[in-house]
Amino acid sequence: MRHLFALVTALAVAGPALACINYSESVNHEREFRLQYQETQYAPPEPETVTSSRPYVMGGAGILMAAAGALVLARLRRPV
Repeated sequence: MRHLFALVTALAVAGPALACINYSESVNHEREFRLQYQETQYAPPEPETVTSSRPYVMGGAGILMAAAGALVLARLRRPV
């Protein structure tokens, strides 16, 4: 058990250390990535608008069914 704890601790400490070592290289790559994609005409997709009440009705029905199930279980577990 002590060896497992030591291994987990070593891996937890080594992960961020390796990221710090490679950080000097990633700055150049990040700059190149930004320059490449700043020239595109990308626009993020617009979220869909909800035009019906169906999702709300279905969610409400699910909540009511869960509450009814909890009441039934509470009644069955309570001693008379």
